[in-house]
Amino acid sequence: MERELKKILFATDLSNNCRNAFTYAASLSSRYAGAITLLHVMESLPDSVDAIISGFIGQEKWKDIHKQQQNDARMTLIGKRNNQTMIHDAMDAFSKDENITDCAYTIDKILVKDGHVVDTIIETSIKENCDLIIMGSHKGLFSSGTALGQVAKGVLKQSKIPVMVIPPVE
Repeated sequence: MERELKKILFATDLSNNCRNAFTYAASLSSRYAGAITLLHVMESLPDSVDAIISGFIGQEKWKDIHKQQQNDARMTLIGKRNNQTMIHDAMDAFSKDENITDCAYTIDKILVKDGHVVDTIIETSIKENCDLIIMGSHKGLFSSGTALGQVAKGVLKQSKIPVMVIPPVE
């Protein structure tokens, strides 16, 4: 009995390691006539850290610093432009890499969310009714003696659907 993969969640940090993993998502989308939802999560700080820092330096100053850090992160991701539309454009370009043009895959949605990375990936997989989560790993993740990365480990632990973690190309 063949498993249907109609909805694939591809979680990415937009790194080159994820480009390799995206080829698997594209191939599976093509093979099973499924759609890919691209997800990029911008990590937010835990509430306890926010409370400690704002208590130490003042709530207004902490809000200003936090806002600047968010803008800096967005600018880094999208090449000095700071609106979410540009992140969507970057992810769209990421998914249209010329090395993946040999298969007919479908991009259903491009999502950029703030939050805890693992929780947001799991929540999105449930909300979008996904059949599979695909994510890339970082160098050293699969070497002997190396612990599995925190995000990959967290997603593997919490997911109720299959998770495919793709090692980087040597």
